[in-house]
Amino acid sequence: MPNVLEFAELPRDCWRQIFADDRPVAIEIGPGRGEFLAASARDDPTRNFYAIERSASRTREIAARLARAEVQNARVITGDAACLIEWLPPAAVAAFHVLFPDPWWKRRHHKRRLWTAPFVAALARALVPDGTLEMVTDVGDYFAVAQAALNAEPRLIVVCVGEADALETSFARKARRRGATLHRSLHRRR
Repeated sequence: MPNVLEFAELPRDCWRQIFADDRPVAIEIGPGRGEFLAASARDDPTRNFYAIERSASRTREIAARLARAEVQNARVITGDAACLIEWLPPAAVAAFHVLFPDPWWKRRHHKRRLWTAPFVAALARALVPDGTLEMVTDVGDYFAVAQAALNAEPRLIVVCVGEADALETSFARKARRRGATLHRSLHRRR
């Protein structure tokens, strides 16, 4: 089929085509208002930052925020992260950041949750050796679900599990005001 691309057909230098340089790429899944994305890109000019956001209106807001801040090393795209991650070439991403993913509270919605074995396998496949995967949430039960999926992936090893103290996003501030714990884990690709 001419309209179907396989992983091997995707360009290994896809980030060069997007950013016009060879810097390592970090991807934020679900950037919210883009605070972490903008701050990370501004604070670390040695990396390129890419965000995947489901909402088209949020994507436009984040793009405008990046433009106002004159951030050159960050891009945002509208799409479903679980689908888009599947299209990334193997060993193409230096870091993934998944901050405050939607826990999909209702049992009938649990199938929409990100943290599944196939999703974690796709993330692990896309990470470069020694690449990292950071997860933060204020929902303890969902953190446990994510950790089970992450720990079951043989290409990933746990670096640390604990609380996220220094994170400054609107979601983090709201959680702290409620007195919620910010659960954080960092995994590394073997």
